[in-house]
Amino acid sequence: MNEPYKFSFFITEVETAEKGLNEKIAVVETSCVHPQAGKTAGIIRVRFNDFGIFPNPEDIAAFTSQLSLRRALAAEIKRYIKPQKPFL
Repeated sequence: MNEPYKFSFFITEVETAEKGLNEKIAVVETSCVHPQAGKTAGIIRVRFNDFGIFPNPEDIAAFTSQLSLRRALAAEIKRYIKPQKPFL
């Protein structure tokens, strides 16, 4: 049976990427729980600007080797950052 992953995110730090650009990098503590796979935790950097939210692919690849989990993680972390973006 295909059971969903449960993600937990917490923004620990926000850095300004470069002067002159409206771009920031958020450091996000991430944990994922799945009934069969267990618990996975790590840190993922997320770059965001006026045009979008871009999780670091290297951090996602280091988090897990499972392709379906990588895709789900990228989508969920974007969904987590989007409403908070104006306040970061």
